[in-house]
Amino acid sequence: MITLHRLLSLPVCIASIFIAHSLASPADGFIDTSQDGSIDYSISLTGGESCTSKQLKQIQSGFHEMSVLFASAQSPDFSQQAERDFFGKPDQIFNYTTLITENLARAAQYANAKGDRTHMPDFHVRCDDPNNICNQGNEKDGMHTIYNIASEPHFNFCDAYFKLDALDDRIGKDSGDDQQRLNLMYYYNRASWARMVMHVRAVGHAIKPIIQPDTNPDSISPWLITYTSENPMNLSVLAGVSDFISASSPVQDITIRHLNFAYGVTRAKLLAILPAQDPYDAANNAENYALYALARYVMLRKGFYPRLPSIDEFFGSNGSVDLMDNESRVKDRGEGRFAYLGGADVVPLRDGVSAIGNPLSSAAGSGVFMRWRGKALWVWLVVCSSSFL
Repeated sequence: MITLHRLLSLPVCIASIFIAHSLASPADGFIDTSQDGSIDYSISLTGGESCTSKQLKQIQSGFHEMSVLFASAQSPDFSQQAERDFFGKPDQIFNYTTLITENLARAAQYANAKGDRTHMPDFHVRCDDPNNICNQGNEKDGMHTIYNIASEPHFNFCDAYFKLDALDDRIGKDSGDDQQRLNLMYYYNRASWARMVMHVRAVGHAIKPIIQPDTNPDSISPWLITYTSENPMNLSVLAGVSDFISASSPVQDITIRHLNFAYGVTRAKLLAILPAQDPYDAANNAENYALYALARYVMLRKGFYPRLPSIDEFFGSNGSVDLMDNESRVKDRGEGRFAYLGGADVVPLRDGVSAIGNPLSSAAGSGVFMRWRGKALWVWLVVCSSSFL
């Protein structure tokens, strides 16, 4: 059985055959059977509460595309620009590079074929919005596309998700505008629910400080801080910045909106570089992994790093940055279209809501069957030809 570890250890030309195969477009139908070069995933989609058959097909296709993103994001080189942008400078994150690499590897295990000894938890998917948050937000602050329930493989898909483009449809679009072509958010697509996978406690591990009284009489500090690394990954926030109701406001029920949850490229990059952040904040943020994986896939398909939006404009000549003065510029970039900027996308399991999804009637085979097409062949030819240069 080909595992991710074995795949990455193969010669590049041979490995690319499997990668190119995974980039092929899915055959028609939800989970079907075929004899033509199939990928039969080891997990199943369950539940499907209030989802139509068309929506289930879109979710299934998005799952495959998400697996392709993570397959392209393995073996990070933390000296390169994409890694520096989304996880921080090497000298700041050297204690966390193994954690980041292992998180990405666990996420890629969802692409394992049936019969592999590593079986990731099945996905319970639903469209009934049990926590009633799909309609939170507005055009300015964004709205949820998907949210995770209780850090388990349990996801609700909101209406906004089904308006997102397919992975290769979006990557293949080219407006001819260089600024747009280099902007990572331009390529945002339904595979970017990769953020949700990092929320699953069996996949994304996060650093958590544990603060306890230090009983050592010779200690300089009265507190002892230890760090654990197998905590579920939620969502990081920009340090010192939060929503609040201003006590000085003449209208007391007006909420003053400030930058908080690190959704979108701009916030994810700020999280990785701001001096006020802990060095592990970016490594703890699910969005950073999803955007990094998207950037790596664009690099594979397009041959360049989509380096925009840049955060250089937020820094003064002395290297300082004032997020409050620049908040409107972040929002003007439209990054809130794909998340609700004022709320977390991990929510508790409500009483009366089933944590375990029933098997889908069409999911008995649980296979996703792929056909070779031009894009897959193109990737194979490019990678193989370069290996002989």
